[in-house]
Amino acid sequence: MSAISQIHYILLYTVVSKISGSLMDNWTTSQKFYYPVTIGWNFFLISTTFLFISQYQSPAIRYRSITLSVFMVIGNSLVTTLYLGREPTYDSFPCFVNIWVSSIGMPLWLTSVAGRFMRLAFLYHFSQAKLVAGSSADHYVDLGSEKPTITSAPTMVLDENWYYKHREKFTTNYIVRLIIGALSFQMALTLLVQAFTTKFQITPTMALGNCLVGWEFIPVYLTSAFYVFVLCPLFITWLRGVDDAYGIKRELMADFTLGVIAFILYILFAALPSLRDVIKIFPAAHWSVVALMISHCFSIVLPAVNALRGGAGGSRSSSMASFESMVEDPQQFEVFKRFSLRDFSVENALFFERIQKLRYKTRELSSAAELPTWVILEINSIYNTFISADSEFELNLEASAVREIRRRFQSNDIRLDIFDRAFSEVRTLMFRYTYPRFVKMGQKSLAETMI
Repeated sequence: MSAISQIHYILLYTVVSKISGSLMDNWTTSQKFYYPVTIGWNFFLISTTFLFISQYQSPAIRYRSITLSVFMVIGNSLVTTLYLGREPTYDSFPCFVNIWVSSIGMPLWLTSVAGRFMRLAFLYHFSQAKLVAGSSADHYVDLGSEKPTITSAPTMVLDENWYYKHREKFTTNYIVRLIIGALSFQMALTLLVQAFTTKFQITPTMALGNCLVGWEFIPVYLTSAFYVFVLCPLFITWLRGVDDAYGIKRELMADFTLGVIAFILYILFAALPSLRDVIKIFPAAHWSVVALMISHCFSIVLPAVNALRGGAGGSRSSSMASFESMVEDPQQFEVFKRFSLRDFSVENALFFERIQKLRYKTRELSSAAELPTWVILEINSIYNTFISADSEFELNLEASAVREIRRRFQSNDIRLDIFDRAFSEVRTLMFRYTYPRFVKMGQKSLAETMI
């Protein structure tokens, strides 16, 4: 991404140098408007993005993929800085900056949005697979009968799921590589275009001004159209039936809608001669600026503010008493467990359920007595399913709690209380994060949701 950073630096340097040079003279009305807006918008982008990143521990932020969100912000800054900063001096603005930033900024934003579509689809469908695998009598030891019997483990069922088999292709690192590949392709097209035109040349004489349109932008238009009208609609179809508790799908749909509207208006304003008088007041590229500004508020600002206030689903009306009542009621807990699919915290509900069943079946056993074989098998199954490293049901526990459990397993110190601390932590996580969102979204509508 160093090339993108260098382009971003050149763009900002060009705008800032124009500003610093103009400070010596009287600014035009256009300069007095666009330069402060450009600087103010970038300050807003940077400050709100740092606020967004600072809340990384919040599930509402973590599941939005901080890396892809930052990529969106970089693309946003590149495009808006170009479209706003060049306006007062478009007749003397470096043409190569114009085409290169356009070729990188917008594709970066669009591919980052597409990447977030991929992540959301994977998180939901993979959580759905985990819920089915962990809820369909797939325990290593079946505790549902009076005489415990050995059955298949959850991971064995999960192995048959398509999302589990291809999970590496949905990691943030893999998506970043796809984005870099797409940008490299776009940059290669731009390099090819620049080799056959003098309108955007850098040497021997740098081309300046009057280069807002031209055939040279066709690759940018085509790739942008592909992302907006082909790729994103495919992802929308993929997300049919997906409903997350954090509003991520709603944000992505807003980004897509804004992108379509801005792209169509940009083409219309740039192509129709009858709108030339309007363009003098409101340039065609400003539709993209408006769309990106609104998108940033939806995708970065509001989630950061919600996380800062205690979570998107925080509800002070929820109490420990009501939470205890819910987990003790099998029907209500089943609805809660289904909701955890939307909250991407299925493993917490499944672990809680497994421990509750184990405690019920071993309620007559003495803590000091030697454990029956079936109990040891079930404890080992729970460990391999939820605690062991790289388990797909791995819990988000404190490191000290995980170390203590693993130490006891290594020393063969296996007793009924081995998961007590983990159970307490999971209980707290469900009460503090998942349960308030569960209450806010309404149990009635959730109970009608079929998986």
